[in-house]
Amino acid sequence: MITNPAIDDYVSGLVPPRSPLLARLEKEAAEENIPIVQLASAQVMRMLLLLHRPQAILEVGTAIGYSTIWLAEAAPQARIVTMDIDEERLARARANVAEAGCADRVEILSRDATLGLPDFYQFDCLFIDAAKGQYRAFLDLYLPLLREGGLVISDNVLFRGLVATPDEASKRQRPMVDKLNAFNAHLAERPDLETTFIPVGDGLAVSLKKQIQP
Repeated sequence: MITNPAIDDYVSGLVPPRSPLLARLEKEAAEENIPIVQLASAQVMRMLLLLHRPQAILEVGTAIGYSTIWLAEAAPQARIVTMDIDEERLARARANVAEAGCADRVEILSRDATLGLPDFYQFDCLFIDAAKGQYRAFLDLYLPLLREGGLVISDNVLFRGLVATPDEASKRQRPMVDKLNAFNAHLAERPDLETTFIPVGDGLAVSLKKQIQP
């Protein structure tokens, strides 16, 4: 946890009730140890999308479709492309997205996200929530497909708070923590992005792709 657990529970308790489908997916993820976006982070993302009103969203990391459905509900005007390499979870995601009634505007790709996408794809919002050690690669690949004024939302960027105390990370965790620290510094330093870091859930970075001045 990166926040006081009591505060986290309090804030999560204020999130409006989810649909029975999302509640079921939360239960399945907890029972099967499937990583999904934390509830408080999902609510922040929902607010961002309600304000930004994107027409096209790219999600890197589908899992069982939990966050995909959050995105679809928050941006009913948007088409969504989401990708993952886990075939079993993708099959579940397809079924869950269909149950949510948004399959007609969600394109689910069985694809290694490090391979990129063709240039004809263009997006207003990029949500990164896959292999944390590859975040910089994902940003480099997909930022060119993001329109000016678009949002980049990166989840898990504070990674249990270990980015602030890397010496407390285990030997296995340390390489990931170092990569996330490098990624966060890169976001903060890029002149074409305006980035803020939000200590909610496991940490969100929200970046705005700046418009190029004539």
